[in-house]
Amino acid sequence: MRAPRLLGLTAVLPLLAAGLIPATPAVAETATQAAPVQLLELTTSAGEATEVAEAGLLDTASAGTSGGTGVNPGIAPRLAAVARAATVGTAGGVDPEADALLLTEPLEVDDFLVAGFTWTGADELPAGLSVYLRVREGGVWSDWYLNEASGAGRDDAAGVAGTEEFITGGADAVQASVVGDAQALPAGLQLALIPGRPAGEEVLDPAELSAADAEPTAVATPEDPEEEPAGGLGAPTADATAQPTGAPATDAEESDPESSDSATGGSGAAGGTSLGPDLQAALETATTAGGLPVAVTTRSEWGANSAYMSWSPTYAAAKHVIVHHTAGTNNYTASQSASIVNGIYYYHAVTLGWGDIGYNFLVDKYGQVFEGRYGSTGAAAGKMVVGAHAYGANTGTMGISMMGTYTSVSPGATQLTNVGKMAGWFLKRAGVTNAAGSASFTFKSTEKYSAGQTISLPVISGHRDVGYTTCPGDVGYSKLGQIRSTAQNQVKGTSAQTSPTGSPTGSATAGNSARTHQVYLNDSWSAGANIVFTYTTPATSVMAGDWNGDGVDTTGVRNGAAYGFRNTNTSGASLRTFTYGRGTDQVLVGDWDGNGTDTLAVRRGNTYYFKNSMYGGGADKVVTYGTAADEVVVGDWNGDGRDTLAVRRGAEFHIKNSLAGGKADRVVIYGRATDAVYAGDWNGDGRDTLAVRRGASYYVRNSLSSGVADTVQTYGRSGDQAIVGDWNGDGRDTLGVVR
Repeated sequence: MRAPRLLGLTAVLPLLAAGLIPATPAVAETATQAAPVQLLELTTSAGEATEVAEAGLLDTASAGTSGGTGVNPGIAPRLAAVARAATVGTAGGVDPEADALLLTEPLEVDDFLVAGFTWTGADELPAGLSVYLRVREGGVWSDWYLNEASGAGRDDAAGVAGTEEFITGGADAVQASVVGDAQALPAGLQLALIPGRPAGEEVLDPAELSAADAEPTAVATPEDPEEEPAGGLGAPTADATAQPTGAPATDAEESDPESSDSATGGSGAAGGTSLGPDLQAALETATTAGGLPVAVTTRSEWGANSAYMSWSPTYAAAKHVIVHHTAGTNNYTASQSASIVNGIYYYHAVTLGWGDIGYNFLVDKYGQVFEGRYGSTGAAAGKMVVGAHAYGANTGTMGISMMGTYTSVSPGATQLTNVGKMAGWFLKRAGVTNAAGSASFTFKSTEKYSAGQTISLPVISGHRDVGYTTCPGDVGYSKLGQIRSTAQNQVKGTSAQTSPTGSPTGSATAGNSARTHQVYLNDSWSAGANIVFTYTTPATSVMAGDWNGDGVDTTGVRNGAAYGFRNTNTSGASLRTFTYGRGTDQVLVGDWDGNGTDTLAVRRGNTYYFKNSMYGGGADKVVTYGTAADEVVVGDWNGDGRDTLAVRRGAEFHIKNSLAGGKADRVVIYGRATDAVYAGDWNGDGRDTLAVRRGASYYVRNSLSSGVADTVQTYGRSGDQAIVGDWNGDGRDTLGVVR
C-alpha cells in the first residue's frame, strides 16, 4: 500500500500567509491572479457520505434543485439502481445520475483548469465503484466522464491515491457522481478544483454553495477505435521473460488537427486562466538547449512554484519511453496550456503528495512541449530524472504525456510528431538505435508486473503496457507506431519525407536492417520479371497477400511488430501501417475466414494467433498445432476458400484442412528436408499445392501428393527472398523475388 500523505487537505493551506510562495518570475507575471484550490468533500474520514455529496439525490420536485440531476424519490429505487449499475458495469449502460450512489448538485464554483478525485485508506477505488465528473465550460455542460484511478505514482509509494488529472478549457461549474456499492465508499473522498495559478486551498462550505442550472448530458462513451485497445494477442504472462503485448501503430486516416473530430478542436473557454501576450511570446522562444529537437517550455517559463516541490531529483540510466495522455474535455486553447501544466504540477506535487509533477515532458494538442519533472531537460545522455508517471516503471524511463483525452479522437498531427521527436532525442542519447525495438526492463514496484521482474519491453511503450490503465487511450495507443517512426528518424538523424499517414517515404531505416526493397514479379512461368517496383517504406521483410479482396495479390512489409501494405504493385509507401503481436513472432498470411481477403497470423512455438482484419488488437482465433520445432506452411489445401496450416517434418507435410488442433488430415512427402518450401495455386484449380526451392530453381507440384515436379522454373538469384502470389488476378499463383 502506498504510504498516506502526512499533511491532510481538509482545511485551508495558507501558503501565501506563511510566506512559502516566493515572488514568481517576471515571465509569469502576466498570468491570471493566484487563487486557492477548491476542495469539495464527498465522504468523511469514516467513509460516510457528506451532505453535499447526497444533495443531488433528493427529489427535484420537492427540493427544488435544478434540472439535470437524478431523481430518486426513495431508498429502494436507489438501491435498485445501484444493483443495476453493478450488473451492467462501467463499460456501458450506467447513468451517472439515475444510478448514482452519491450525486452532488450542479454547483457554481470559481474558475479552474484541472480537477481530480483523491481518497484515503486504499491505493485503488474498491471494485465496482466508479466516479464520474461533468463540468461547465463557456456556459455549456460537458458529457459525464468516467475518472479512472491513476496508474501513476512514485516508485517508493509516497503520496495518496487519486484519479488521473482531468483538464478543462476553463470551467466554472461542476457536478460529481459516484456509482457502486455503498459499503465500498472510500474514506476522505474529495474533489480538488485547481486554477492556473494555485495559491493555498479552501474547503468549500456546503452552506455557501449555489446550485447551477444544468441540462441532462450523456456519458462520454468511447467510440470503437479502428484498432483494438489490447494491442497484442492476449494478457501478458507472469513469466519473467514474457514480452508485453504489441502496440497498435499508425492509423489509416490521420485526423486533421483543425477538424472537429480531432482533439485539437474546441472553443476553449478562457475561464480567467489564459496567458497574457508577454508570456505567450516567452513560450514561443522556449529553449532548445541540450540538442532538444523542438522548443521546450521550461519550468521557469511556465511558472513552476518551487515551494510546491518537495521531491529532490534522482537520476537513473534509462532507455525506455512511456507515452501517456491526460483526461478531460480537450477544449483548451494554446494560450491556456502553460497554466494547465501548472495546475497538473500542483495536483501531482501537493494534492497527490508526490512532491513534483510526475511526467518528464508534456505535449499539448497544438504541439507545444513543456518540461515536467525538475531536471528533465538537464539530464545527462543515457539518464533521466526519475518521475512518477507510471507506478513501478518510473526508474529507467522517460514519461511523456499528450495533454488531452485520446480514447475516441486522435492526437493532433504536430502533437504526435513532437512526441516522436522528443522520444527519438532521448533514445538516441541513450544509445538506442531502433525505436521500434525492445530492451530488457526491470520493474521497481508491483503493479502490472511484480517488483524485480524483468521483461523485454518496447523502447517506446504505452502506459497500459506497464500498468492496469487504459492510458494513453485507444486511439492514442494506436498511434504508437507513428510515434516510433518519427522517433526512428530522429535517432538516425534523417529527414525522410512523411506521407499523410505518418509512414516514412524516404530511405531512412526504421531498424537495424530496415530498408527499402526492390520487387520483381512475374505473372507467368518464365525467367524474366514483367513487374518491377520499389516498396519505399523501410522494412526488414516483404510479404504478399490479397489485402483488399480484389483477387490480385500485392505486397506488404514487416518491421518488427509493425506491418504495412499496398493495394497495387507499384512503387510507393505503405497505405497504412498497424501493429500486431511481437517483433519476435513468425508471421503468416492467409484467408482464415474465407471472405476473400488475406490477413495475418503470428506463431509462438506451436501456438498460432489468427486475425481476421488488417488491424491490431487481440487474436480472433488461437490454435495449437504440431510442435515448436516444425516448419509451417499455409495453403487452401481442399479448395474451400479458407487457408489452413501444414507443418513440415523433414520431407513430410502434415496437412490440416481446418483451423484446429489434433491430428493431420493427410500426410504428403515431397522434396528434401533441406529444400525451402512454398505453397500456391499453380494451375488455377482452386487448391494450393507445394513447391520446393533449391538455389534459384523451383520445383512445382500441381497435386497434393508425392511424386516428381510438374514444372521446374529458374527465377532470380539464389540469395533472393521469394514471394508467391497471383499478381494479375487470373487465379494462378506465380513467383516474385525481393532485393
